[in-house]
Amino acid sequence: MTISRRGFLKTTAGAAGAAALAWPVRNVLGANDTVRVGFIGLGGRGRHSVKWFSGLPGVEVVGLCDPDKGALASAQKGAPKAKAYTDLRKLLEDKSVDAVVVSTCNHWHALATVWACQAGKDVYCEKPLSHSIWEGRKVVEAMTKYKRIVQTGTQNRSDVGLRPAFEFIQSGQLGKIKMVRGFCYRNRGSIGKVDGPQPIPPNVDYDLWSGPREMTPLTRKKLQYDWHWVWATGNGDIGNQGPHETDLCRWVVGKKDLPPRVISIGGRFCWNDDGETANTQLVVLDYGDVPILFEVRNLGRKKGQSAEDAYKGVRVGVVVECEGGYFAGGRGGGWTYDNKGERIKQYKGDAGGNHHKNFIDAVRSRKGETLHSDANEGHLSAALAHMGNISHRVGKAAGNDACTEAIKANKEACESLGRITEHLKSNEVDFTKTPLTLGPWLTMDSAKEQFTGEFADQANKLVRETYRSPYVIPDQV
Repeated sequence: MTISRRGFLKTTAGAAGAAALAWPVRNVLGANDTVRVGFIGLGGRGRHSVKWFSGLPGVEVVGLCDPDKGALASAQKGAPKAKAYTDLRKLLEDKSVDAVVVSTCNHWHALATVWACQAGKDVYCEKPLSHSIWEGRKVVEAMTKYKRIVQTGTQNRSDVGLRPAFEFIQSGQLGKIKMVRGFCYRNRGSIGKVDGPQPIPPNVDYDLWSGPREMTPLTRKKLQYDWHWVWATGNGDIGNQGPHETDLCRWVVGKKDLPPRVISIGGRFCWNDDGETANTQLVVLDYGDVPILFEVRNLGRKKGQSAEDAYKGVRVGVVVECEGGYFAGGRGGGWTYDNKGERIKQYKGDAGGNHHKNFIDAVRSRKGETLHSDANEGHLSAALAHMGNISHRVGKAAGNDACTEAIKANKEACESLGRITEHLKSNEVDFTKTPLTLGPWLTMDSAKEQFTGEFADQANKLVRETYRSPYVIPDQV
């Protein structure tokens, strides 16, 4: 059975089209059977994925797809025998493709994954799994309905150091977990500021590139990569690098749902550029028993410096604070420490090097339970970032005292905010001219994945986005 492009258009028009699809479950592959993989999105990450997967035994690269013909041509140099596409729907029609790797811009991740599931393909989707909370849940529903193998590219789940480290922490040998801190301290730099609409690169099919988003004029210097820092297509660094670390936070405390409350404090400082997302942010994910605090810093240690700050030696990673000590680390492992800061044990990692193989093994066996990070895990970890961003976007400018007052019940959050304000002062931020944005405390119905209470109307408008026909995720996938 195949899906034509017309069939895809019907599918994306509404639930009736989706309901008409009925793909058979694929037969179990033998250990030596070839898995034929297509790649959707061929920027830097996508081209790396072609290299990684082609290095696995029994994996054949059979399709390459990107609306940017320049990126497509570059990827073809590494896989000259693969078929080339600019429209992912054509790739998904190809019966020879068993699985796809989605490395597109964030706003395409969920739709491409849902379409692939409907087309009978297994999916490896880079983080974040979604661009919004609602569409992440739709990916989980599609995975379940069509019995697909869907792995999220949060490869820390496969790190050979982090897995035993977290088992040690969860065993209680460091005492009860008190809180978890996640960090993304990465100096990014300004994306610049333009005076008006910029030309779309001639090698890009802008309709396909925009997909579910409106084809708005380009109002920044670069189309590619800097989409991370505008809301229509990106999620800021808490939704870029952040899902790797929010995933670690949620994994170590064993949470399988969304927190009941969230608040964000932060803003975009110093740059005066065309970016929209926060470059400095504190998000409190209030699970009640074990809070998660997440910090983003895209500025240097102080004005004129590119070096980043660190907390207990961590710039990008987590610090798990327990009654009897703490763990500090991230991708590649870390150390446990006692309360005096003396090292207890090192957990050497490998940065999750077998994460791709874990996916291919599951494609062959059809055992989704063997995946280290399936779509549900990816959805929840991305949704933590989305919750923080929604509080930020609903927020308003506020003085530092008002921000401290909002989180005064959590002394660790107040301490984090204090460090952030000192960091901004070191970057010569004048809070009278560029105040912090104080988001409201938002209340989440974790079962329905909808906000409730005060500010719910504003917040829920950001839980589900508006899609541009025919690039639509239907209510019933």
